[in-house]
Amino acid sequence: MNEIDDLITLVRRMVRESGNPARFDAAAWVAEWVQRPLSALGGQTPANFLKTAEGRQVIKQLLASTQSGAYF
Repeated sequence: MNEIDDLITLVRRMVRESGNPARFDAAAWVAEWVQRPLSALGGQTPANFLKTAEGRQVIKQLLASTQSGAYF
């Protein structure tokens, strides 16, 4: 699996746990989300962080914090 596939799997699981996954396209959502500059990442895109193991961990933590409602 590549980094994007890992994120899609993570988002699918989050949606299943948190709400109604019907008609939610995790792949499309992740594809758009990784290209969007985020203030939580200092204006960088999640895609920039997927290049390193440390960056991928930052992205996974960011997604987990959104599921729990925690913001940083």
